[in-house]
Amino acid sequence: MSKSILIVDDSSLARMMMKNIISQSFSEWKIIEANNGDEGMKQADNNHVDMALIDFNMPGMNGIDLSAQLLEKHPEIKIHLVTANIQEKMRQRAEAMGIGFIMKPISKDKLVLAMTAN
Repeated sequence: MSKSILIVDDSSLARMMMKNIISQSFSEWKIIEANNGDEGMKQADNNHVDMALIDFNMPGMNGIDLSAQLLEKHPEIKIHLVTANIQEKMRQRAEAMGIGFIMKPISKDKLVLAMTAN
């Protein structure tokens, strides 16, 4: 069964960059996109999602709040916050929730490492 990945980022450029890397490195993965937290939640409710790459700073629901809701409803999803800047308190909260981090700017190496890590 092929895997699917949900990319949630309010920046269409950031989504496009992640999509390109995933398409090249993991062509068998289905890519689902959302441009905010509410849309990300809807996509996770309506699709099977194995992994989610979630921007931290978005209008409306931030990445940590979306991650908490996703884990509550879909505990099997592996989540990585994609961010350029995160406060230590937020980092600790995310780590306690079992969420990984990918620091922006995004690169192929960082993304491949996150997607292949257990």
